[in-house]
Amino acid sequence: MDQYDLVVGLPQTNHLGLADHLLLAYAGHLQWTSIARAIGTPHSALRTLSGGEVYATFYFIEERFPDDMPISSFKLDETLRFGVFLRAFKNIAVEGKIVFDRVARVAPLLDACGGQWPGDTAVAPHPSIRFGNIFITPQAGNSALRVAPPANADFSALPFLPNEENPYHLTKPAQDTGDLGLLEAAEWEPIFDAFETGHPIDVDRDTNGARLVYFANYVAFMDAAERQAMAAHAPGHFSAAQVMGRTLVRRRVAYYGNAPIDDVIRTRVSLFAHRSDAGRIGVRYAIRRETDDRLICRSEAIKLLPRGGASCG
Repeated sequence: MDQYDLVVGLPQTNHLGLADHLLLAYAGHLQWTSIARAIGTPHSALRTLSGGEVYATFYFIEERFPDDMPISSFKLDETLRFGVFLRAFKNIAVEGKIVFDRVARVAPLLDACGGQWPGDTAVAPHPSIRFGNIFITPQAGNSALRVAPPANADFSALPFLPNEENPYHLTKPAQDTGDLGLLEAAEWEPIFDAFETGHPIDVDRDTNGARLVYFANYVAFMDAAERQAMAAHAPGHFSAAQVMGRTLVRRRVAYYGNAPIDDVIRTRVSLFAHRSDAGRIGVRYAIRRETDDRLICRSEAIKLLPRGGASCG
């Protein structure tokens, strides 16, 4: 287990406080840093047997925030501590579990865990992130990324990830069903379906040093499409304050590919009302690339609305 501290600054925030895609970018960097430390090789040096570049791309994300501590509750100049726990399935996939919070709250948990994941029950009072990484090579371009285990790295220092606990088993069926398990039908009622918007990839802003569309930016694309969908259906459902003030408590994302950096991605949004809590909304997203209509990712999120004003219903 590795520990890192962050003083929340403007680069990690938006108008509400800690921003989702910026948090994921930072936490993803911590995960990559811990993987490189564990295998003794920086990511930029990973290669296939034939010498091709290898990157640890994300294929699964799960974020959990307690209801009394949504993402927007973290503000400028607060110091957060992150504990990163890794497991690996051979040299193919890596799972990272990250728990974080204000230092005074999370330090006792991290200090007492002995380097082992404290368990989901112990972690539940704190925000947490679960990442799934798989190693790929972009030699065939962003449209045809291939699984490529690195040949020059030793994963033996990482605890073993049992196959049955691999988050791949959540992402694979969702590719066809669209269901990532957060929005149980008994609890959620559809408000509207199939709002769709397009986003041309900005090569200077949306990409990373691996010449791929950065994984965290897809969350920003989804949030923008969600905001547009809510605003388009605001009468009778949402006040302007609720559109602007919604805040994350749960999210899952499954990635199935990436987009060429000169492509357009199209985001489809469906919105759900909680049957017993008017202050809670559910969102389902699907992103496809315009060139060939291939599915890039699916996501589900649960967000809290600011109290007061019109509510969904």
